[in-house]
Amino acid sequence: MSFPERWTLLRAGTPTEDLLTGNKIPGDPVVVPWWGLLQIRILTDYTVLEEFEDGHVTQRLTLLLNPGLPGGVDRRDVFRFDGPAEVSDLVKVGDTVTVQGIPRVRRPARGSRRPAYIAAVVRHSSDLKEVHP
Repeated sequence: MSFPERWTLLRAGTPTEDLLTGNKIPGDPVVVPWWGLLQIRILTDYTVLEEFEDGHVTQRLTLLLNPGLPGGVDRRDVFRFDGPAEVSDLVKVGDTVTVQGIPRVRRPARGSRRPAYIAAVVRHSSDLKEVHP
């Protein structure tokens, strides 16, 4: 199974210590390009799309990813959508989504038991500038 959308995993890098203050300074982010597909969860689920003010929308979606992502996928991981723009009408190029909960590895019911894809519930907000590494 191959997915048409390009996504980039943004993971916090190793923090360094400020020699003057002793505080931790965030390291350069670890960037891992990957392939996936963003889908609407269940149309009857009220958490799929919530409009809490005119034009301000938060969505809970499902991001399907090709298996084998280095380091796996963890809760609170952040993915940036890198295109192509004409493939997805749910997000724009450069938008980020945040993983909610524990992603699940999915396998075919019959035949090979190798992982077919990774399914992760993600959050996307139209008016929130999320701070990422």
